[in-house]
Amino acid sequence: MKIERDVAVPMRDGVRLFSNVYRPDDAAPYPVVLSVTPYGKDNTPDRLGMLFMRLAGVRFGTMTCSRWAGFESPDPLFWVDAGYCVVQADVRGMHKSEGCAGAWTPTDAQDYAELIEWCARQPWSSGAIGLCGVSYLAMSQWKAAELRPPALKAIIPWEGATDLLRELAYQDGVRESGFVTVWWNNRMKRGHNKRFAMVEDFLQERDARPLDDDWWASKRPAFELIDVPALVCASWSDHGLHTRGSLLGFEGIGSRQKWLFTHGRRKWETYYGEEARTTQRRFLDRFLKGEANGWDETPRVRLEVRQSLKRWTVRGESEWPLAGVAYTPMYLDAGAGTLETQPLKEMQQVRYATGARESPDRASFSYRFSTETELTGTMTLRLWVATSQGTDLDLFAKLRKFDASGQEVFFYGYNGFDKDGVAKGWLRVSHRAVDPRRSRPGMPWHSHLRADPVQPNEIVPVDIEILASSTVFETGSTLRVDVFGHDADKYPAFRHQPTVNAGWHTISTGAAFDSHLLMPIVRRPRLAGGGERSSAGV
Repeated sequence: MKIERDVAVPMRDGVRLFSNVYRPDDAAPYPVVLSVTPYGKDNTPDRLGMLFMRLAGVRFGTMTCSRWAGFESPDPLFWVDAGYCVVQADVRGMHKSEGCAGAWTPTDAQDYAELIEWCARQPWSSGAIGLCGVSYLAMSQWKAAELRPPALKAIIPWEGATDLLRELAYQDGVRESGFVTVWWNNRMKRGHNKRFAMVEDFLQERDARPLDDDWWASKRPAFELIDVPALVCASWSDHGLHTRGSLLGFEGIGSRQKWLFTHGRRKWETYYGEEARTTQRRFLDRFLKGEANGWDETPRVRLEVRQSLKRWTVRGESEWPLAGVAYTPMYLDAGAGTLETQPLKEMQQVRYATGARESPDRASFSYRFSTETELTGTMTLRLWVATSQGTDLDLFAKLRKFDASGQEVFFYGYNGFDKDGVAKGWLRVSHRAVDPRRSRPGMPWHSHLRADPVQPNEIVPVDIEILASSTVFETGSTLRVDVFGHDADKYPAFRHQPTVNAGWHTISTGAAFDSHLLMPIVRRPRLAGGGERSSAGV
């Protein structure tokens, strides 16, 4: 493998971005796998950053990649061995690259498009460029692809948010105070090229902009303009960061050639795992090399349906969201603490304290399945709620699974957390207004254009989006819905503090108060072109 470091790439305004080039050690031209990183192209891997994340509780799992692989970036050794050149560049204003750094700015997108065309002109390049990477390295692909640079032939956005307001800075109005703060202060500000100022302070902008506006809109991709083949990854285990945006990105992009790879495990371990890399390679071999390798017969959706932390099945599907899902309401009974198939005739109420150390600190509702049931998709949790103090509420919802003996069944969650539940959702009640044009069964779309406060003891209806998941509940197993006034667990580097909560929250059910969980029930598994297989102990 031939390595060229600190290759200067001039941009339209004279700013130079610096890149590393990894390529086969011969004179033949090869297609290029390109990524742009804010984390340092020379941090391969970024041992200090990863150590800091481990100390904060992040669990990466087993990462089978070479010492040349940058954080969340394609492994040069794997891709060069597969017959590709690999280029990784520092984003504008970060580490060695010149200019003023921001976060997913229009300038960054234009830089990315120019890098793509620069790669296509090099003598070691075949002129066919593909993009690949995780998280930030996925999110930047959306904006670059919408510009349609001619040499771009395919993208692999592997778990990347698409709406920074709803998916990164806030979770439906509830401000995220852990990951975003650490990421900006320790990964972005400390990594920028000190010779140049930063064009924005993300934390200040976040705090000044709790409602949707043009600044947030400027960072969203124009999905309909993306027309290149795409392999998109979304995980059930990244609620609070990439799950929602990855799925909406897949749904929204204009390309007719798009595939979705879902999973419920640790994202870095999965990205560098054998199945994922084999899938990525087949995809790029098809669209960058033009190989007739049967990729076109691949089911459009790889659906991973979880049974537990270490057990799942995989099947092919032809679309996302799944067609034919029965969105079924299960009505909350505040008196019995259950979920019922029929609306309740009498009003009941349950209340909980909003502090994590108070008791009870949650309201719980359970349903025991009499037959095996698969839930796949997003859900809506409709609640009628009130607060005893203040003019607002922050609501936290978590769905859990218990086996027939009553033992909780855990799943992977945020940053590799291995004691998570089935799915989660959040909502600041003053942000409860929904856009009916963008909402759909199981997925309320909150507009975040205004704040509507409440009065103490005023009962109002809210719809909480429970983020997408895919889980089987065996006969005799139980689904439990917990509602809190605080984070359900101590997730690694993920917090919502302080909340707006005070006093007690009350949930009303029955009669005129149709509190319910709208569940996406898959009546029968449909083996669409890919068959079904099981995995265990992975």
